[in-house]
Amino acid sequence: MIPPKATNCIGLIALLAILPLLAVGQSEEVRQFGSFTAGVKLGLCTSQIAGDNYGGYNKVGPTGGVLIFTPLGDKTDIQMEINYCNRGSRDPADPDKGKLDSYRINLHYIDIPLLVKFKTWKFQFETGLTNGIFISSTEEDEFGTVTNSIFDFNTYELAFNLGANLPLTKNWIFNARYHRSIIPIANQRVLVPWFGFLGGSYNDALSFTIIRYLRSPE
Repeated sequence: MIPPKATNCIGLIALLAILPLLAVGQSEEVRQFGSFTAGVKLGLCTSQIAGDNYGGYNKVGPTGGVLIFTPLGDKTDIQMEINYCNRGSRDPADPDKGKLDSYRINLHYIDIPLLVKFKTWKFQFETGLTNGIFISSTEEDEFGTVTNSIFDFNTYELAFNLGANLPLTKNWIFNARYHRSIIPIANQRVLVPWFGFLGGSYNDALSFTIIRYLRSPE
């Protein structure tokens, strides 16, 4: 059964998922705004949740999706994506050190990044914002599924992205990207006089993906 929060995303996913198919049929054109290049991507996301008291990018999950971009200038592009990403947090057991307890938080998101890309030398750097739609979550400890979570995850996530692309061939690209929530994903911040804002939980993630352009960009 599809989670209730996911049903609101289906129409948007279907609309954006066909954008690469529309771009494939285009002939090679001069690099200009409105000349679209589409692609697909697949990779891994390693993450943590800032504010859950578990440090380290120990949670690894899949990520993948589709993208489409158009030039803004000779070395600048604007790009939109729609991706699935499995983020969260993991505190593994370490029996050799006497640590038998463990905890894992699985968060499932649909991400819609809007990025500006700048080409410099062999690299293309990117920065922008991601609108994330929270679908569902599960939590597990050393005894199994946790049903009384202390987290109340928000449906919407706004995040900052910073990354780089390295061409492997003309159509194959390696992408590394940093993702950090701007507003709390759970456990809201509170203003404490003389100390400022405290509390809140934030996604903090690194993703590594391979991108396949469906036609060669100019």
